[in-house]
Amino acid sequence: MAIDEQKYRIKEFGEGNVTIIFESGMSDSLEVWGSIPDSLAKSARVFLYDRADIGKSDTSRLERTIPNMVFELRSILNDQNLDPPYILVGHSLGGLITRYFASNYPAEVKGLLLLDPAPESFWNSMSKKDLQEYIKGGNEWYEKKFPEKYRKEWYQFIPNLSYMNDLKINKQMPVILVSATAWKWYKYHEDILKGLKNSQHVELEGEHHIFKYHPDLIIKYINELIDKK
Repeated sequence: MAIDEQKYRIKEFGEGNVTIIFESGMSDSLEVWGSIPDSLAKSARVFLYDRADIGKSDTSRLERTIPNMVFELRSILNDQNLDPPYILVGHSLGGLITRYFASNYPAEVKGLLLLDPAPESFWNSMSKKDLQEYIKGGNEWYEKKFPEKYRKEWYQFIPNLSYMNDLKINKQMPVILVSATAWKWYKYHEDILKGLKNSQHVELEGEHHIFKYHPDLIIKYINELIDKK
């Protein structure tokens, strides 16, 4: 599909009163979710897409800020007549995007499932020197591994953390956060959940793409959010 001649690759299917939106991690295309979305098609509408610059979508026209990515997502949803309520499922960078969405459009969001989301307090806790070394290492890794257009999300990543500073997520919004053991982010993920009274924090054994290790549990958590009154 295209909006103002900008093409996006999307997939939508399923039936139900809720729309599940899958927001992938940095540089991941929609295939990363495997069979999880298909397993939910009988209980909800399902939406997946490649963000601009990623997979089979066009090169981005807007800077890769969190507000711009949320704007693009909402433009696609509007174009496809995919109305709320939404269950937002965000992995890694997708956690920043879904949290920003939920903060700015709380009436549209029924629940959040955050899968080893990027925790801003992890980077905020670094010294200036350590952060500079981290960015240098990330630049080298991305420039070796990915084509130029895929690197834009990485180059904007640290600046994008500032958009998490003033989030106002509804304290009663159902939130399930899954921490993977590999990157030891559990204590930083606790910071994300501060003040959220209807939240659940789970730690599961596995690498950063934790949903690949526990797909049945991820499906269970999504169905729990669908069933929340």
